[in-house]
Amino acid sequence: MVRIKKIVASLAVFLGVLMLAPGAAQAAKPGWIASCNYSHSSSDDPIVFPGRPGAAHAHDFIGARSTNAFSTGESLRAGGTTCVMPGDSSGYWVPALFKNGTRVFPTATSKNALFYYRRAGVEARMVFRTIPDGLKMIVGNGHAISPADNEGIATGRIIFKCGPGSGTDLPAPPSQCSSGVMVVSYMFPNCWDGVNLDSPDHKSHMAYPSENRCPTTHPVAIPRLEAFVRYLVGTSPIGTVTMSSGPYYTAHMDFFGAWKPATLNWLLDNCINAGVDCGKNPTVPF
Repeated sequence: MVRIKKIVASLAVFLGVLMLAPGAAQAAKPGWIASCNYSHSSSDDPIVFPGRPGAAHAHDFIGARSTNAFSTGESLRAGGTTCVMPGDSSGYWVPALFKNGTRVFPTATSKNALFYYRRAGVEARMVFRTIPDGLKMIVGNGHAISPADNEGIATGRIIFKCGPGSGTDLPAPPSQCSSGVMVVSYMFPNCWDGVNLDSPDHKSHMAYPSENRCPTTHPVAIPRLEAFVRYLVGTSPIGTVTMSSGPYYTAHMDFFGAWKPATLNWLLDNCINAGVDCGKNPTVPF
């Protein structure tokens, strides 16, 4: 088994450093955008507390309709999705959010959340690999005791802004939004170790690119996922934003990959690696 894992890891390194043909044309933002709606809430977390219903703080689930403590990739696909693209049954979830102690659900617009899958972070010639089925990732620290203790906020990979679209990126919730909509954005790492779908801390199997390269420990570049979750907070001063995990600086997000493999592979080939911006919810023949 150890020998097999080493062979797989070596193959992943080889695949991770393949290059596109020199001079291949690229769109400014190759990839696609998936829009999905809020599905349900519960105190389950199939990544941190698998098989233990009710063991977590309250979460708001987006995408897969069936996400619970016992979820698998197969069960997520079988349970249906709130995403416009039928091939995306991935589970996306965030801690419940409160404004001055009152629960606010991520349902601010007709498309509650946007998920940007982009070719980003590494040099343009790199060939990206597909997101492995069943991949689990977390960005942020739900146990942070300060903004600096949450690596997502400290590095600008978790930001707050007024929405629903453009707005100034902020390291903390805005004081007021003239649109009445507040957005929390989460940027996930997109360098994979090529072997593990998860790790004990749910982070170590993934890494962020540095100097336009994936580190040698995590050589496989996959599409970068950046999520934008929208909340209707009104046009008056927002006040204090907290989460079920604690203060605003405990913001974090989980991802459990359960795309239909044929759909994801088509998007990888025709958008990410083709250098094409396929837009929002592109039609896929699979």
